[in-house]
Amino acid sequence: MFTGEETYLLHEQINSWKKAFTEKHGDINLAILDAEDIPLYEIMAAVNAMPFLGDKRLIFIHGLPDKPKTRQTAEPTKKDEKRDEELKKLEADLDEIPESSVVVFVQSNPDKRKSFYKKLSAKAEVKEFIPLTGQILNEWIKKRIQVSGASIDLSTAEYLASLAGQDLWRLSQEIDKLTAYSSGEDITRPIIDRLVVPTLEANVFHLTDALGIKDHRKAIQHLHRSLAAGENLRQVFYMVVRQFRLLLQGSGYKISNPNSNPTAFAATLKLHPFVARNTMAQLKNFSYQELKDAYARLLEIDVALKTSRIRVTTDNQDELALAMERFIISFCS
Repeated sequence: MFTGEETYLLHEQINSWKKAFTEKHGDINLAILDAEDIPLYEIMAAVNAMPFLGDKRLIFIHGLPDKPKTRQTAEPTKKDEKRDEELKKLEADLDEIPESSVVVFVQSNPDKRKSFYKKLSAKAEVKEFIPLTGQILNEWIKKRIQVSGASIDLSTAEYLASLAGQDLWRLSQEIDKLTAYSSGEDITRPIIDRLVVPTLEANVFHLTDALGIKDHRKAIQHLHRSLAAGENLRQVFYMVVRQFRLLLQGSGYKISNPNSNPTAFAATLKLHPFVARNTMAQLKNFSYQELKDAYARLLEIDVALKTSRIRVTTDNQDELALAMERFIISFCS
């Protein structure tokens, strides 16, 4: 059973198995089934089928076990009841899978409360794909770039992750773009700055980083980078507010807990470890009073937005952009 949040690695593993199987056995005994589109009895029929001109079959079954239901209903529908009956039959049939069939159930987010999941996880080899973070993510980036024929050092790989985020699907696209541009040469920070469009979170993080070192030019550059990427400036503003709130909370936490670490900070504020680590790293550039003053100025902008003293429309965000530029220059001075 293939499961887990990191769907990029999950699909990469599926493709690897398909390639290895077809190279050895051909594709005539490879089956890919979607449990949401075909009756469950047809799935078991495919599992029990004997190999054609070979000794093994490889069957991928997507959509089983079921995902948790998002809707809230008091009573199950007839469709739900029929599905449950079919799953009970399929659950019993798991004991009868022939030796010639290699069966892979694919569900990134299974409902672990269901008996089918419990039976399957007890019988199957479960491979869970979890999101990559920290040094493991940096190593993955470096290896992925080397496979593509270019090179990058770990420090620059970490910088790329800080801009593009931790989504491997997006990172993979950015890596393809960077390796094509670099033509086998080293990928450097200037190349990344030229080609990679940062995520909104990354842009806000680098904007507040620039504020921390009082570099108003760089902070405004990151603000305009968000505008150029088509971001909603209201959303950018509230992300800046969120980042300053985290910094203020982190500063207060450090005053109360001078020997604290990012792990404890993350647990206390229920933050992702990556966010907590970056926030704690930024704190060295800000005093507690600076953060309070900045938060008060952001509140003034927020009140002006909500009382229409700063007007923002879909076509015109100039007034909010000007207010944010004034905030940046005032803070840096």
